[in-house]
Amino acid sequence: MTNESLLDRIFRLARRVPAKPSNEMPNGLETAVLAHWQEGRERRLTNGGTLQALRWAALAAVAIALLTAALQSDELAAFNRRSDPVTRVADSALVAGYGYE
Repeated sequence: MTNESLLDRIFRLARRVPAKPSNEMPNGLETAVLAHWQEGRERRLTNGGTLQALRWAALAAVAIALLTAALQSDELAAFNRRSDPVTRVADSALVAGYGYE
């Protein structure tokens, strides 16, 4: 085989146009995807009750915390107004410890 015939063969092979891929899905892929989707949907529905209950429990806990903070705000404000010597010493020790001065 000469170099020219080898080059001719390479160029002929390079000029071939590959077949376009078809736009159709392989057999069974659509069925498999739909079955997987249906299975996931059923699993979400079975666990959905637990998740919804946890959401309501979290919302109730936040509501109780906010209600408690609102009702106890006068007691929390009393800590800011304390000016007895013990409190001032403790506050200054905390400030000195954290370097806020």
